[in-house]
Amino acid sequence: MKITVEHAEAAENEVILRCPDLDEEMLGVLSLLCSGLRRLCVWDDSRQTTLLSPGEVVYCETVDDRVFVYTGQTVYQTALGLGELESRYGSLGFFRAGKSSVVNLHRIRSLVSQGGGRIEATLETGEKLIVSRRYAPLLRERLGL
Repeated sequence: MKITVEHAEAAENEVILRCPDLDEEMLGVLSLLCSGLRRLCVWDDSRQTTLLSPGEVVYCETVDDRVFVYTGQTVYQTALGLGELESRYGSLGFFRAGKSSVVNLHRIRSLVSQGGGRIEATLETGEKLIVSRRYAPLLRERLGL
């Protein structure tokens, strides 16, 4: 892939992708560019609203009909359901790991197969998350395992 950066006076920032086919590599580049434009609206215990980049999210889970968003340092809440998080940010690495959790694939450190077809994911934070046997084959496919 060839990368060219041009300096243009008094012009709006512009990115142009030129490619013969919109292949996996170009889709990845496009996804990365778009991730900087998307924000996830969350709030903390003091009800202070924050706009997170999806890349900051380690995982999300549902507890008592509330959706919590975990970053490396803080726990937030969001009004979005897990299905919405998965559909909006799936192209950015969000993956449904179970009935009550979504994990950011880019924040997984290691994977270990468990009995019964489940997978234990160790996250960058050191936390462990179980990928249920229902979603484990999809994870293997998504990661090319």
